[in-house]
Amino acid sequence: MAFLTPMAILGGIPSKTPDFPASLVLALLFLSIAITNIIIFRGNLSKGHKFKLSIFMIGFSMSRVVTLSLRSAWSFKPTDIDLAIANQVFNAAGVVALYILNLMFCHRLFRARHPSVEHGKRRKLFYGSFAAIYTLIGCTFVLVIAPTIWSFFTQDPDLQRKFMTIRKVGGTILAVIAFAPFIIVPITLLTPHKGVETSLGTERKAEGGFWLKGLIILVGAFFLAFGAGFRAGVAYMPPRLRINPAWYHSRAAYYVTYFAFEYIVVLWFTIMRVDQRFSVYDKEDRLGTLKDSSDGTLKRVEGEEGKSESV
Repeated sequence: MAFLTPMAILGGIPSKTPDFPASLVLALLFLSIAITNIIIFRGNLSKGHKFKLSIFMIGFSMSRVVTLSLRSAWSFKPTDIDLAIANQVFNAAGVVALYILNLMFCHRLFRARHPSVEHGKRRKLFYGSFAAIYTLIGCTFVLVIAPTIWSFFTQDPDLQRKFMTIRKVGGTILAVIAFAPFIIVPITLLTPHKGVETSLGTERKAEGGFWLKGLIILVGAFFLAFGAGFRAGVAYMPPRLRINPAWYHSRAAYYVTYFAFEYIVVLWFTIMRVDQRFSVYDKEDRLGTLKDSSDGTLKRVEGEEGKSESV
């Protein structure tokens, strides 16, 4: 049997006012972003340019539409445990998707600035490092989601304390990951590099310089790290009863640190046309520029422009 927690949670238990209108407006905003990115993706496809991260942005935006729809439904049935569980799961899942997206941009920026990582043993180290980060994100997501769900099925105070400890650890790890671009981007831009200084692969494969791309990533990372840090901080605060929440449990804190910040990030990425600025070579073409290089220096590719894609 499931139970609504007697403890205060971020955003509290929703009610028809103000949660339904607030959720409806935010859902429409995320839906508009999804539609915009669908239009951009289809426009790129018509030009032979398949930027797969646009699909990622569309999927994230639609997941937030689902999250807000669930909260709207929950506001009409505040005692419905199934809606409560679904809402909490989608809350956590959506923001993790943005962490991964921003790290993918970091990955591409570093690879473009330091093309020698595509060569020899450095390639395995480079790709292995990012694969380890993505694996850590996946494991942490499970670490956070599992106790969140199980906490609805027990009133044992000892188990609840253990679940809280697990959520603290998971929240801290995710906050560090959200902050990671502030370390990766300066290292990428300030360390010496070999090869042709290009945007991504070659100059004609993407628009904008390295520093502009770094700025795009860091602006997104600012809002993501702020939200992740806030939620981690809330987890470390002494627990309070649902009838006596603190200011950081308020609806305003919930909607701002989750949905407002996330909307700003995905809108920023859309306005800055990441589909053009972070486009890269096909994997085969990219490696072809390195096959005759003994030092891992990227050679400028001449001739007709090949396909570009998102890997």
